[in-house]
Amino acid sequence: MRFLVSLQYTHNGTATQRGFAEQGYRAVLCALFLLSAAIGQDRPQFVWQGEVDGVAILYLRGNRVDAQVKEGAPIAREQFHFYHSLPETKQDARLRVLQGRGYVHIVDQPRIDNQYTLAISIEDRQAGSSFYSIALYWDATNRLFERTRGEGRAESVAWAGRVDEEALVSCDGKICSSSVSSGAPVASEHFKFTRPLPDRPVEVTLAEKEGRGEIRLVEQPSERNHYTARVAIHDPQRGSSDYSFKLVWNRPASGKEPPPIPAASGLMWSGTVAGRVRIAVKAGAAISQGLEGGRVSNQRAEFIQALPARSDLEPVVKMLRGRGRVEIVERPSEQNHYQLVFEISDPGPGADNYEIELDW
Repeated sequence: MRFLVSLQYTHNGTATQRGFAEQGYRAVLCALFLLSAAIGQDRPQFVWQGEVDGVAILYLRGNRVDAQVKEGAPIAREQFHFYHSLPETKQDARLRVLQGRGYVHIVDQPRIDNQYTLAISIEDRQAGSSFYSIALYWDATNRLFERTRGEGRAESVAWAGRVDEEALVSCDGKICSSSVSSGAPVASEHFKFTRPLPDRPVEVTLAEKEGRGEIRLVEQPSERNHYTARVAIHDPQRGSSDYSFKLVWNRPASGKEPPPIPAASGLMWSGTVAGRVRIAVKAGAAISQGLEGGRVSNQRAEFIQALPARSDLEPVVKMLRGRGRVEIVERPSEQNHYQLVFEISDPGPGADNYEIELDW
């Protein structure tokens, strides 16, 4: 199934939407109707198509797409359309491959540390180019509005002060403090909490920001940063100026700690192992090491979700294929910088292929 969107290319090769011709518009409506029927009326937020020869990565942020070729020829016949912009909120987007012979997967979900960018890798390893068509789905609703109307109550902290050049505001518990990397110290600083930030992970949202420069939420509360939310302020003009913002989070209606979240699929790992090897997982990376002469080749790590920086996880390892054994030897903690480490022991002779599932 192909989606036809009329595009205009600028001198630097960026694809921009030019508008639908009448015939092309009808073709898109027909294609979307068939797609909706195939997936139960679940309309995508974004569709893309193009000819790929090698490896390309699509970076989505807001309503912009940046296609970067890592290997092979430039992308040909690239076309796309946003039905909803990608929100600046934490998302777990879903990918549907409508057409393509290679390996297409999400390599990075929108998070605060990547400025809410969604990254999709298209790997076409066969000779010549191939046509690909994909659809992406995410939560396009106003999540802050939903939280304030939900079962739990929305709590907040309001901050204000005068900033000159660069400032970082850190809030934890019932205190906010500021530091500067350049410019004068923050003046007239004051804040007010409706309730202290809890000493557990919560998702905060930046709201009601005012000021002539840039205000960005740069760090969410986590165990690694002792449950601190951080906001960066950049004032580009001469002299100081007034700034204010509000951080909002949700508190369960019961006022109790949330129940433990059961382990869900985190990583699918595969490789050819001889002897004993160790694999260390941190965030969205997996690094292998041979032990006592062991070796690993043809390894591949596919993350369903990044490993959180938390010490209360109960990870589970499952061996889906392989003649040896696998076990977790280190669980995430502050002491090991929130790594999950597992070992594979192959009895030999020779090597064997392994497929491992890690849940957390």
